[in-house]
Amino acid sequence: MKALFEKKNAIAFAACLLIHPFFSEAQIKRSVSLTFRPGANFATEDLGDVKLKNGGGFEVTVSYRFMQHLSAYAGYGWNAFKEAESTNDSVLEFKESGYTFGLQFIHPLSSDSKLSYMIGAGGIYNHIETENKSGDEIDDTGHGLGWQAEAGIAIPVGHHNRWQLIPALRYHSLSREISSNEKKIDANLNYVSIGMGVSWMLWGY
Repeated sequence: MKALFEKKNAIAFAACLLIHPFFSEAQIKRSVSLTFRPGANFATEDLGDVKLKNGGGFEVTVSYRFMQHLSAYAGYGWNAFKEAESTNDSVLEFKESGYTFGLQFIHPLSSDSKLSYMIGAGGIYNHIETENKSGDEIDDTGHGLGWQAEAGIAIPVGHHNRWQLIPALRYHSLSREISSNEKKIDANLNYVSIGMGVSWMLWGY
């Protein structure tokens, strides 16, 4: 019985040693940041039967760093694409907007480096609005879930590292139904985005 008790104590002690760094980091390294990210977008396929020009947009997020290198974020994004080819003068424009959320892992490239690599993944809850040349809305898909993944480099700016520049490459995917000639067409808005995030630490230590 004594040996069993000592074994349980040893296991509990080992578990405490393993989880202690995570809790201590969470207490020391918490922060809240605001990030603005404009970007250029390059469609990887047609939107249904519509060929798209390259587009652009922006994203604004608030992130909470709850561990030394791991943050959760949420925010709003807006992106737009125009029809590349049209059989008449009415060129269509597709505006995608909605909400974004996920996790980002940011870690120094080396122990003595000021630069960090960033990888992130998360979900989107967006809709696609179709507008004509005059800006009149033709169709709205309604909101639906999609996903995105990204990788980039975090570059500190200033003496206290409260500002960061984060150039990043992102893949973005959303599947919705678009109305065309009174028919519903399955359309995948998939694109690669090249952007430059500007992040400001609102609170942290």
